[in-house]
Amino acid sequence: MYHELRKRELVDLAVAFATLTVGFSIAIAGGGIVGGINWRRVLEAVPIVAFVLLFAFVGHEMAHRQVARRLGYIAMFQADYNLLPLAVILPLLFGVVFAAPGAVVVLPFRPPGGGNERRDLFYIAAAGPITNIAFGAAGLAIATYTNSPIWWFFAYTNAWLAFFNLLPIPPLDGNKMLRTNLPMWLAITAVAGLLVAKLWQ
Repeated sequence: MYHELRKRELVDLAVAFATLTVGFSIAIAGGGIVGGINWRRVLEAVPIVAFVLLFAFVGHEMAHRQVARRLGYIAMFQADYNLLPLAVILPLLFGVVFAAPGAVVVLPFRPPGGGNERRDLFYIAAAGPITNIAFGAAGLAIATYTNSPIWWFFAYTNAWLAFFNLLPIPPLDGNKMLRTNLPMWLAITAVAGLLVAKLWQ
C-alpha cells in the first residue's frame, strides 16, 4: 500500500512539474495565441524554467511534506487534475499563468500520542514560503555576483512565489499562518516583501 501511494505521489509531482514548466515557458515566450507565440523561444525557455521550478515548486512542496512528516504526520503531494490544465490553457490563450497544481495533503492532522496541532499547522504552512525565501535570497546573492539573467529569474520566481503564498487568502499558506501565529506571519511576510522589493528595483 505504501509503495502504491509513493508511486502515485511521484507521478502527481512529475505531472504537475511538467505542466507548470510548459505553461511558464509558453507565458515567457509570448502573449498567447492573441499576441503570438514564438515556439522557438518556448523550447529555449523549457530547460531554464524547469531548473527554476525544480527549486521554486518542487522544493516548496517537499518542504511542506518533510516538515509534516518530521512532526509525525502522514503527508504526500497530490496534483489537482481539475485545475492543473489551466496552467497551460491560460498561457496558450492569454500569455498569463494561473497555477493551482495541487498541494501536500496532511492526514490525520494530529500525530499519535498528541502534539500541538496549532503549532504544527503553522510550521507546516510556513515551510514552503520560508524555503522559497531562502532560495530567493541565495539566487539574489549569486545574481548580484554573476549578473546572470538566469539567477535573477531564479531569485525573482522564488521571491514572488513566497510572497504570493503568504497572502492571507484560503487556501494559501498565509491564511493558515495568520490564524495560528500572527506575529510570525507578519515577520515572514515582511521579509518576503523586502526581497520582492529588492528584486523589483
